[in-house]
Amino acid sequence: MERRLGRGLGSLLSDRDSSRESPSSTSNIDVGLIRPNPHQPRRHFDPEGLEELAESLRQHGVLQPIVVRQAGSIFELIAGERRLRAAQRIGMTQIPAVVRRDVSDELMLELALVENVQRRDLDPIERALGYRQLLEQLSLTQEEVAQRVGLKRATVTNHIRLLELPAPVQEALVRGLISMGHARALLGVPDATLRVDLAAKMVEEGWSVREVERRVRELVQPPSPAEPVAPERPAEPESDESEGGGAVRSVEIPSWVAGVQDRLQESLGTRVEVRARPGYSGQIVVHYFDREELERLLDQLAPPQRI
Repeated sequence: MERRLGRGLGSLLSDRDSSRESPSSTSNIDVGLIRPNPHQPRRHFDPEGLEELAESLRQHGVLQPIVVRQAGSIFELIAGERRLRAAQRIGMTQIPAVVRRDVSDELMLELALVENVQRRDLDPIERALGYRQLLEQLSLTQEEVAQRVGLKRATVTNHIRLLELPAPVQEALVRGLISMGHARALLGVPDATLRVDLAAKMVEEGWSVREVERRVRELVQPPSPAEPVAPERPAEPESDESEGGGAVRSVEIPSWVAGVQDRLQESLGTRVEVRARPGYSGQIVVHYFDREELERLLDQLAPPQRI
């Protein structure tokens, strides 16, 4: 049976043949008998948000049961970890729970992901870890993961590639010091040490995503005397907006070129450069970083039946 996370947690919880015996029941369960979901993608729980939820539980009780599955004499949490943690904070000994008896490890992972994605956003790294869990533990392709979470494959690919970044860069992303756009631009730098150095500078100096992309281009493609495009650029309308001593490659690219690049990168899920020349001629350069990504791009741009 095919499932889609985008249909909602309630739909997934009731997605069974109604002619069979009900696979779930609701009852009060001892909090001490519930252990966390081992497939929970969330790594960080906001203390202030938990305190607010705990105060709500103190005044109004648990309005929506958590969801668990029975595992011998104990229970494993499927959905509702924030409610469970808040209940523990105020010393509740029991909590209302829907007990499911037919939930596989696969469905536990899906339910944990859908609860977080739909109800309280994960940070980009938590999302990436959740998608990678679906890839590895359920043996899915990126296309299949995208279908289950109701997203474009490029979005899933962009998140998973964030896990290639060094730990300090990932931490900066989690803390909100840099955006996902900044982080994706850094993926164009092959050296991990340079990625960390650039991340530190962008935080310190407040670089825009465009500035990071420009610096990355300078690192991976230094100006070449033999390159025919460079001499033409000073004649473009934007050529007087240079930085860093007037170097040719420090010119900000036109806004329409940046927009085209963004569209292509979002669609293809990888770094794309648009090298514009006067008269709307130029080049589109699509970057790939391993054989798997090359094959993915070939499937997307030139599937076998069209070759």
